[in-house]
Amino acid sequence: MQTSKRMDSCIELIKTMLGDTNNELTSEQRNKLKTGIHDLKRLQKATKLTHTEVFAVVSRVAEAALEVLNTVKSA
Repeated sequence: MQTSKRMDSCIELIKTMLGDTNNELTSEQRNKLKTGIHDLKRLQKATKLTHTEVFAVVSRVAEAALEVLNTVKSA
């Protein structure tokens, strides 16, 4: 239950990043964030996961978010 709530809050934060008009995201950045949302939802529904699968998804989402934050910060 707690994991599901945490996943929901992460998904909502990413959606906020997508919807923020101050973020001038490239289409590549938008696609990475949308893919991250999709992957997080897939993880949330999965019953059996390996640490490798979880690490791969979280790593991709973190890299996409960091890229967006660095772009916004330098602008």
